[in-house]
Amino acid sequence: MDRKRKHLIRLGAGVAAGLGAVALAWTGVAANAEEPEAGGDFEAKIVGGEAAEEGQYPWLVSLVYSDDGTPFCGGSVIAEDVVITAAHCVERLSGPDDVVVYSGSVDLESPNIVETEVTDIHMAHDYNEPVDLANDWALLRLDEAVDVEPIEVGTEPEEFDVLETAGWGDLGNDTYPTVARWVEVPFVSDDDCEDAYPGEVDAQTMLCAGDLENGGVDSCDGDSGGPIMVRTDEGLILVGIVSWGDGCAVAGNPGVYAEVADFNSAIDDVLDDWS
Repeated sequence: MDRKRKHLIRLGAGVAAGLGAVALAWTGVAANAEEPEAGGDFEAKIVGGEAAEEGQYPWLVSLVYSDDGTPFCGGSVIAEDVVITAAHCVERLSGPDDVVVYSGSVDLESPNIVETEVTDIHMAHDYNEPVDLANDWALLRLDEAVDVEPIEVGTEPEEFDVLETAGWGDLGNDTYPTVARWVEVPFVSDDDCEDAYPGEVDAQTMLCAGDLENGGVDSCDGDSGGPIMVRTDEGLILVGIVSWGDGCAVAGNPGVYAEVADFNSAIDDVLDDWS
């Protein structure tokens, strides 16, 4: 699934317009992205990043269509049998049988990759309220526990200088890496985020990150549902979920992420119900 874009819906070269086309999320530049200017530097990927090393993000997983093995979104393991992702990644699925989760390696071609079925999907009941893509989160209940370290979920919203995001987003020219990429992105204040996207940001449920002045670092197409994290003395903490933006790594247009601290108690309620 593309990192959601909010203005110009565009499926990309060779992608069927029907919702049943599994290639919808795994080809072309980000959905709703503004077209790059001719001759401009535009790379749809974890922009400005580098390849992740094994063990760097053990909780990072890929969501894959079960019928043909096509990856379409990212996610994070937050309990031994639960993955958090973006609601817009799963809203068009007909049910949990449509998706499996790949875990165990940052390399999707690694022999260490484990494929796990999904038995239940919980999508935020207030998704798209009070604005489009507010509360953009969902939980996947796995058929069995995965042998990876879950990431700690943030509980209090704070402002940080630098965040990290990771995923298997588009490398450009309709190609995607088998090894996940990661990048550091500057935190953007709520005020600056709202100035960048007037009337489109719900500061309660969203946070922004990116280089406002220069661009060049961002999450993008194919990274949806993946984590944005803060590094603390205790390790990395999940503070957001890749959600949407206008363009990729464009100056003045930061990436927008679902802010997990706002719905942490709702996550706990679902986990309690599933336990």
